[in-house]
Amino acid sequence: MAKAKKLTVFERGRIVELLKQVLSQRAIAAEVGRSKTVILHFLKDPQGYGTKKSSGRPKEISPALSRRIRMAVRQDTGRSQSQIKNITGADCSPVTIRRPLRRKGFKNKKRLQRPRLL
Repeated sequence: MAKAKKLTVFERGRIVELLKQVLSQRAIAAEVGRSKTVILHFLKDPQGYGTKKSSGRPKEISPALSRRIRMAVRQDTGRSQSQIKNITGADCSPVTIRRPLRRKGFKNKKRLQRPRLL
């Protein structure tokens, strides 16, 4: 069964006014033309109606920090994850720095060993 549309602002105001007139939930539902369950859920928490609790674990790296990490890698590809962490000011582990880079297609490549110039 498909979900019904949310109550409009007009319908919400109408429900509150009908409740002030001491009508039952069933009478309000008949007057507004919505199910009594919708009326019940709205009246339980009018301010919270239509808001949804975000589920799942929050991301440790924000999209802005992810962009800063990628920019730091583009400037110098030879930087380690610890160096990138220090440059960007990220408050996470180096492994967490590596994850978004891998997702965006960056690979770890060891630099070629060359003798130091004196």
